[in-house]
Amino acid sequence: MKRSVLLFMSSLLFISSLFPSGAKEDENTIEIWHSNTGAKAEAFENIVDNFNSTHENLKIKAVYQGSASDVLTKVKSAESAGGKTLPDIAILDATSALDMSRSRFLVTPEELEIDTSVLLDKALSEYSYKDVHIGLPFSASALLMYSNATLFEEASLAIPSTLDEMTAAGKVMKEKTGAYILSCVPSTYEMITFLSSQNGGCYITDNRNGHDGIPENVLFDDNGTFTFFLEKWIALSETGALNSITSGAEDEFLTGKTASVFLSSSNLENMINKINGRFDLSVSPAPLVNENATGGENIGGGYLAFFSQNYGVKEVAEYLISEDVQLYFAMNTGYVPVNKKVYDNPQWKSFLEENPLFSVAPEIISESSDKVMGLWIPSAYQIYHSFQKTIKDAVDKKINVKEAEDIMAKEIESALNEYRRIN
Repeated sequence: MKRSVLLFMSSLLFISSLFPSGAKEDENTIEIWHSNTGAKAEAFENIVDNFNSTHENLKIKAVYQGSASDVLTKVKSAESAGGKTLPDIAILDATSALDMSRSRFLVTPEELEIDTSVLLDKALSEYSYKDVHIGLPFSASALLMYSNATLFEEASLAIPSTLDEMTAAGKVMKEKTGAYILSCVPSTYEMITFLSSQNGGCYITDNRNGHDGIPENVLFDDNGTFTFFLEKWIALSETGALNSITSGAEDEFLTGKTASVFLSSSNLENMINKINGRFDLSVSPAPLVNENATGGENIGGGYLAFFSQNYGVKEVAEYLISEDVQLYFAMNTGYVPVNKKVYDNPQWKSFLEENPLFSVAPEIISESSDKVMGLWIPSAYQIYHSFQKTIKDAVDKKINVKEAEDIMAKEIESALNEYRRIN
């Protein structure tokens, strides 16, 4: 699997003709805050370097600001201080969406007059609030189950596609290999898939998970999706083959202590590099809660949030969502291309034939229901950890399933009520 800078440069030879340099006489710098690390950082740096080498009077200054939550914290801090230190562009994830939808400093793609018709409709919808785009999708991803195919072969097991299959395989995996079948305690990221995929696709809160306005109520206590999932999850735990840890799962996977782990598709290139041929890697969609959980998954990843109408912001944005940049970024990370033209690109088709693991996430997104979408709620990071604590407490028999459902419903609705009160 070879994806080099030379490949990148050859695929972008005509970029400078599409995005002419020297839009004005004085050099301008467009500052971008981001959270890319590992292979994602290397790919992003190459994208930035290519732009800077082909534009004389317009430059990108990429500034790493820590995790995605760190980027949001720093953006909100800059807003509170009057907005003067905001970047031109920030790459944010969906947990920021509610805050950004109400930001007085945000500049929409429409205000920048950016053509969004080249982008995947689902990706655009993921970052829309009351039919207004709060930003442009840039680094789209899907939740994947990464599996050690060598361990599954050693145990004479097929890789599970449902939670029931995982439960049935767990004891066998533990007995034959000593490895857990899975290491995980689900957070909001996984729960969006496990809840929303049920019944062919359904919402977690009203107002389309907050995309049509601030939600008022959760729906999973009425439609039973939380209870149904948690009962399956507890059954898996009771086999002794589930390792309920909230950190370190990736390390356990790499050392063969667990056979499967949930990670974003954006980690694919990083994981391939870390495994380095020590075992055979397989990736697949997250296991279905049951045979009716066919709704698929939401689009994760990051979007471009704009805080300046500087002439160069539009030019940089159009560069970042262009066919060739999206092609390169996807091939070197595991992100899903957001530019529609990539899917007809012969280079992309050839790449997927040689690297089939990279085809799983795009297929998941293309086949998913429009009802499966990001959850826009206040206190997003607090609720992320609350899901984990509540599920772990239920697994450890500290609370029952009904109590767990009530705790999460009340916590989310309390956060919603407080947000509406303040705003």
